[in-house]
Amino acid sequence: MYQKLIELLQIHGYTKMTTPIGPYYMKNVKEGKKGVFIIYDRNPDGSLLSEENISQMIMQVKNIFGQGMPVLAIVLSEEGTVTFADWENEFEELYEPVSMIVNAANDTVKNSYPVKKSFGKYKMTAVITAVNLILFAVSEIYGERIYDVGACSPYMVLEQHQFYRLLTSNYLHYGWDHFFNNMVVFCILGSSLEKIIGSFRYLVLYTGSGLIGSIVSVFYYASIGEDVLSAGASGAIFGITGALAAIFLFCRKQMGDFNGSGIFLMIAGSIYHGFQSSGTDNAAHIGGCIGGFILALILYILWQGKSE
Repeated sequence: MYQKLIELLQIHGYTKMTTPIGPYYMKNVKEGKKGVFIIYDRNPDGSLLSEENISQMIMQVKNIFGQGMPVLAIVLSEEGTVTFADWENEFEELYEPVSMIVNAANDTVKNSYPVKKSFGKYKMTAVITAVNLILFAVSEIYGERIYDVGACSPYMVLEQHQFYRLLTSNYLHYGWDHFFNNMVVFCILGSSLEKIIGSFRYLVLYTGSGLIGSIVSVFYYASIGEDVLSAGASGAIFGITGALAAIFLFCRKQMGDFNGSGIFLMIAGSIYHGFQSSGTDNAAHIGGCIGGFILALILYILWQGKSE
């Protein structure tokens, strides 16, 4: 079956390339290039290949041939199943012919194995949403005690040295409206960013933006003599908008179908609305946005330029 899949790729115009992870098959298309590699679902020691392993292989290929290039991993198993890791949704033309090859190869045992597709590209967005949801439920049950322990304030951070609050405050929300509004925006923007930069760098950027937003907030309110208790994911979410703005400015082709130009209007509108509303931590918003922009430059744009 492996050889037949290679012949199928060659028929579809893919040319074999040699990479550190093994043979890779690349094709010129109107938008640039895209490529495929075929692997088995077990490591040399016999352990199952994890989705994180596959993600790392895809990132290796992207680092060699360019971050903007769509990459498909076709994962074969000894049971005859095949999984597509098609995170950019760019290889639908291969689904049917690969399915035919897989099913034909298993006709001798009168079994037909479906081709599965991996949806791991949004896994960190799902994990972060789940953590926020769990902590929101806990805060609804235990109320002010949770905010007293986890929310952020200049006094608690600078005087009591409870630095952990810079992080925990990013996962707490004041009420259903606060939680729901933040999570809707986060899922829309976060899934777009995770698809572009990958789950690990996305987690680093999200966490770093939230921390920067909290730090800016603490020092701003300390400087004006106010000891406010702040909580919410909006600093980290503004970091995502800042990162998308940076990618739009410097790597526009990576945005795909996402309307990157609208991100600037969203940033401006959100900050303006924050200044018009009471109870909004604009310092965290602005700090998170700038932090996300800078982190995107470091983690993705400069990294990509170095790898290419």
